[in-house]
Amino acid sequence: MNRSTQRWAVAACAVVAFGATACSSGTPAGSTTGTQAPAAKQAVPIGTAADSKGPDPEVPGAKSGGTVTVYQRADFNHLDPARLYSSGNQTAALLLTRQLTTYQHVGDQTKLVGDLATDTGSTTDGGKTWKFTLKDGLKYEDGSPIAAGDVKYGIERTFQKELTGGPQYLQMWLTGKSDFSAAYPGPWQGQELDAIETPDQKTIVLHLTSVHADLPYTMAMQCYSPVPKAKDTHASFDQHPFSSGPYKIDSHDTDKSMALSRSTGWDAATDPARHAYPDKFAFSFGGQNLDIDQRLIAANGEDRNAMTFNVKVTADVAQQVMTNPELKARTINGLAPFSEYFAINNRRVTDVKVRQAIITAFPKEQVRQIFGGPLYGDFTTTILSPVTTGYENYDLYKVPPAGDPAKAKQLLAEAGKPNPTIVYAYASTTQWEQAAVAISDALTRAGFTVVRKPISDKDYYDEMGKVDNQFDLYWAGWGPDWPSASTVIPPVLDGRQIANSSGNTSLFDDQETKDEIDRISQLSDLTQAGAQWAALDKKIMAKAPIVPWTDSRQISVNGPGLGGLYQGFLGTIYPTDVFVK
Repeated sequence: MNRSTQRWAVAACAVVAFGATACSSGTPAGSTTGTQAPAAKQAVPIGTAADSKGPDPEVPGAKSGGTVTVYQRADFNHLDPARLYSSGNQTAALLLTRQLTTYQHVGDQTKLVGDLATDTGSTTDGGKTWKFTLKDGLKYEDGSPIAAGDVKYGIERTFQKELTGGPQYLQMWLTGKSDFSAAYPGPWQGQELDAIETPDQKTIVLHLTSVHADLPYTMAMQCYSPVPKAKDTHASFDQHPFSSGPYKIDSHDTDKSMALSRSTGWDAATDPARHAYPDKFAFSFGGQNLDIDQRLIAANGEDRNAMTFNVKVTADVAQQVMTNPELKARTINGLAPFSEYFAINNRRVTDVKVRQAIITAFPKEQVRQIFGGPLYGDFTTTILSPVTTGYENYDLYKVPPAGDPAKAKQLLAEAGKPNPTIVYAYASTTQWEQAAVAISDALTRAGFTVVRKPISDKDYYDEMGKVDNQFDLYWAGWGPDWPSASTVIPPVLDGRQIANSSGNTSLFDDQETKDEIDRISQLSDLTQAGAQWAALDKKIMAKAPIVPWTDSRQISVNGPGLGGLYQGFLGTIYPTDVFVK
């Protein structure tokens, strides 16, 4: 999930939903050290065929009925599965779509299980060819059956150039090309993709061009949902997709509201990961964060049964929420999968000691305080976040959160560049203007000459995403698309992926790193791969391509009339177990 799509249950251990790895190694806000997690731990293990059978185990105390109100600051800009990528859009799609695999959350455990498929897939050649078999009794919202050909067609739609914005993993793996639409243009003109076989109505075979042992996780992404060809309305499908999930859209007034009701085609007996306790979901769009917070805090009328997917508690009400026992009891405070960092332009700042000096001088604590302090996120010193398999919490530079200007000066002296000029680019918002002052002051104390370059908030991503940008330092962020470093290190730090608006905003291009990416990507043992991705994390940080800053937190208040809420892998509050008390 890239920087523009940023988008776990209430517990002292923020990521308990995704296994003991993060629990045992999470770094407290404000610290820079912690206990290392076992590198061989799977963040989200793969479940068995038995785990993949429905129904999803009942939530204690849950009951059916009622309406859940969902407040969101903005409407979902995409609901067409092929265009789903932002965390908010994907969370809404949990109610409307099903995939070959999905994440099952029971208590404090999360597993990858078969969703439409009877299991998480099988391979006989180490991860290059994958076979899935559909369950019996799968139906769409109108009661028509979900067939293997629909899964194939749904994947084929992601190749259409008109359907932009979604992930591109499977498309590239099936064609072996980054420009995958040139190899296959999509199904709208009648072409089929030979790399996907459907020998019968229940079987899907994917022929990849190289080994990808983590494909079962890829198939949990909503963009690879089934779509029956006869129901593909092309552009208008984006506002009113045909549901394979537990709910269907009754009405959608763009930018104002959306109403969902339970789908009669969905059968709980086939679904190991979703419930459909509420009769309806009523979405309301357009409120500001503080307005939504205040409604959820007051919980009057229908707001008693209200929630939000990703509206964070604002600084205005944070103290009230965190010190009031009643409010705190209905607040979800968890670590999201997104890591935020400051990219160093490696094409402009070519001396590794100068880059290390930037890391050493950087005022993490001062900048975080401007954005809300510990509630904003936990300090990090790594590239990978705690939600990735093999994650290790290490601190290579051992710099205090406030920075160490004296040590940074020493590094600049060793580089023979005691007063280098740094162009710092930032979005011209009130908070980022304040952060720019703190960053400029800290770097100046270390010996840098800082040129501040504000960019309009609207144009920020476009400008800093240019390969030929004239900046040296700028904020960015990334989150894994599934619990694997293969969805972080390659898109963010593989020099072959440098392009305008790519994830490699630091323009880091290192041959040793590229060689290691290729080697690790071919490993068929995901646990072994996780350990080696973690080792590569350390090797890359020694070359100082970025300034790690925070692992983001999602802190949201919800109405007291709801139960079953928890924070899922997307970092949002999931609606799949929610019920009206």
